[in-house]
Order: sequence, then C-alpha cells, then structure tokens
Amino acid sequence: MAEVSWLSDYVHAAEREHGTTGRAQGFAGLWSMGLEAEVQSWQERALCAETDPEAFFPEKGGSTREAKKICTGCEVKAECLEYALANDERFGIWGGLSERERRRLRRRAV
Repeated sequence: MAEVSWLSDYVHAAEREHGTTGRAQGFAGLWSMGLEAEVQSWQERALCAETDPEAFFPEKGGSTREAKKICTGCEVKAECLEYALANDERFGIWGGLSERERRRLRRRAV
C-alpha cells in the first residue's frame, strides 16, 4: 500500500498545533514492515491501555471528550489512527478521532 499523504498532513498539523515532534516519524513505514509486528508494540505504549476502555467506546450520543483528551498526549496517536483507517474500525475513538471524523478524513482523501 502506498504512503497515505493526507494522513501525514493530519498528523503533522496536529504536531504543529500541540508542539510535538518525532512521534509520528516513521509511521508511514509501518506498512512496509507489516502491521502485525507493530500492532502489539504501539498498543502496549498507548495511554488508553492504562485507562477505562469504556471512555473510548461511548454509548450512542455519549461524550467523546475524555477519550480525546487522553489521545492528545499519547505518543502512538498516529499509529492508532493508521490502524483504525487500515482496518475500517467503525466504533470508538481511535487516534483521537471518532468514526464520523475518520469518515470525513477518508472522504477528503478521495
């Protein structure tokens, strides 16, 4: 699969906004290395692994604020979003985005 440049733009814009650097470097190479080897690695480092999973899968109409706040400081946010997009995750907060926001991101890429 080719590098997803629109995702890179999203991640780099988020880095500029939050003043982070280096976190997303190399995430596009995830594809060339194969997702399977990297999945556990980034998932183990994810901040959501240390919190209540229910925050990331709110009931319909429930607040996503708590989950998105956690994602803001997560070092593997880019890998998480890449995984969700590649696997067409339809529920929950992944990489700081809701399903609706991920759909919008996909549509802009097309």
